Parts: sequence; C-alpha cells; structure tokens
Amino acid sequence: MADEIMRKKKVTMLDIATEVGVSQPTVSVILNGSGSVKVSEETKQRVFAKARELGYQFKSVRHGYRHSRIALVVNSLNMHDPFISAISSAKARAWERDAVLSVFDYEDNDDLKMAMFDEIRTGDYQGLIFASNTPREIDSSEVLTLEKRVLLNCYDSGSDKIPALLPADSLGGFRACEHLINAGYRKIAMVCGESWSLSSIDREKGFRQAMANHGLPVNDHSIVYGNWSVKQAFLATQSLLALPSLPDAIFCASDLMVLGVYQALQQRGLRVPQDIAVIGYDNQLLATEISPSLSSVELPYDEMGRMAVDQILDDTSPEFPVIKVEGELYERESSRALVTS
Repeated sequence: MADEIMRKKKVTMLDIATEVGVSQPTVSVILNGSGSVKVSEETKQRVFAKARELGYQFKSVRHGYRHSRIALVVNSLNMHDPFISAISSAKARAWERDAVLSVFDYEDNDDLKMAMFDEIRTGDYQGLIFASNTPREIDSSEVLTLEKRVLLNCYDSGSDKIPALLPADSLGGFRACEHLINAGYRKIAMVCGESWSLSSIDREKGFRQAMANHGLPVNDHSIVYGNWSVKQAFLATQSLLALPSLPDAIFCASDLMVLGVYQALQQRGLRVPQDIAVIGYDNQLLATEISPSLSSVELPYDEMGRMAVDQILDDTSPEFPVIKVEGELYERESSRALVTS
C-alpha cells in the first residue's frame, strides 16, 4: 500500500452521547437546534455541558442560495451497518460547509453503478466520494473521473492517484489486546470475523503483534473465526471454552458478536470480567447498554466521513495518499483490571 499516515479523530457526537448516556440522534437534535423532537431541558444542559467539557467544535454557518454539491457512491448499505455513521457524518459535515451531499447506493450492482456515474457526470458536482461499507481493495480506474475524488473505506494498492481514508484497524487490534495485557490478563483469545475480511485480518494482526511485543504465546486454537454474527460468535466461544486451558480474556472483533460471547459465557456460568474479561470493537451504542458494559475500540467512521468531505471542499491536497484514522479505546466494566492479592 502507498505511504500512509495515522490520524486521531476529533470529538464527535457519539463521544458526547456515550459520556452522557443518550443516543447519538438525541445529541444531534440538541446540538443542531432541531425542533422536530422534544428533549427535556435537563438533558439539553447535560449534553451542552459535556460537549464543552470534551472540546466539541460547535459550527455556525450562514447558508447561501446556491450550494456546492458532492456525490457519495457506496456499494451497499443497511440500517444495522456501522458504516451508516460515516454517511450521516459526511452529510452533516457537508452542510456545515454550505454543501449538499447526495448519496447513491448501487447495491453491489455494477450496471446500476454505471447508471449512477452517468447521472453524476451530467450533474453539477464538485467532487466524488467513492465508498465501501467494509474496508476493501478496489481498482480505482473503474471510479468515475471528476476533478476531486476521495476513496472512503477502500483503497487501490496499485495507484496513489486518488487519496484514501481507512480505519487504523491493525492499531485498534493492538490497542485492544494491549489494554487486556496491561489489566493483568495473559491467556487472551480472539473471536475474529470472516477470515477473508480485511477488517478481521488487520484486527488479528494487531492482536498478534501486541502478544508478541509482551512475549506472550499465541495458540492458533485460541483464535477462532465467525462471520460477524451473534450465532457464530456463540459457537466460536463454545470452542474456546472447550480448550484444555480456558482463556482469561477474549478480544472480540465486533461489538455485535460480543452478544454471542456473553451468551456462551453465561451458559457455562462464567462471569464477566471476574472469570473472563471481554473487549469488543466498533464502540456501538449497545456497548453501553449491555451488562456488564463493554470496553470497546471505536471504529472511527464518523471522523472518516467528515474528513472525506473536507478533502473534497479544501483547496489543498492531502500530504499522504492513504490516511488511516485511529479510534479511541473506551474502557468499561467488561475488562476491569485483575485484582491481585
């Protein structure tokens, strides 16, 4: 892959929502001054106070009669896909900068994609964000040529002509595992996603690197694969619990799969974190709503969506062709440090 730079994210609405204990849409309604939903004054004040405390950058834009237009083309979306937050943040960021973002979902249909490219080509669009709902490699020669283009959650290893934004998943996997090690855990297992998935590959790579850095052995039987589903995570965890030596911690490659991990542990009468600690990945809203609350590494789609819009609207070119965005690690009940006597 071309030269790349890691970049930390700014404070997001999800950060504020997590701290206050409300949903991200509630924070959006409050900070954007929307009157479409009624929110209690007490909740408003808590959100504004936390936003100021965390250093959230409030935006105030005077909108004109004409707006810049940006097209975002994505391969597929569904309401439960974490990548939906990148789309929402990109829309909000565009409007903050007096631009309108139009989203084209071609549903993995190449004929539909070409028809959408034709529509964009004949429109007055300032730039194109070509996005993937999961990190993957693409052939950028097949992406519609506009004056300004950005690849979001995808890249072309054979070309650096289009700047690309990706999550720093290897670093995230490293930080998740190192967090467990620093908390005193040594026999750490991992529940991965599908073996071919770039997200799963990179998170496992970071996990292995952290274990190696601390001189801890990795038993291949302690790394099991699912398909990002709750059911497969349940079955994968059962296989870990059948090992001669139980793990003392599990790193799960997604928060959704943690539900299956929790179910398998509960079925065996094992407690989190007293018997086995758990950390997830994505930092979805469910991380704060399940019990015990889940430690998790954030998947920085919010920040990536904003950065994609900024790269289209800014006059300067990015310093590096590939930027990997780092997500924060949120420590909660599920990975409390071991108490040693």
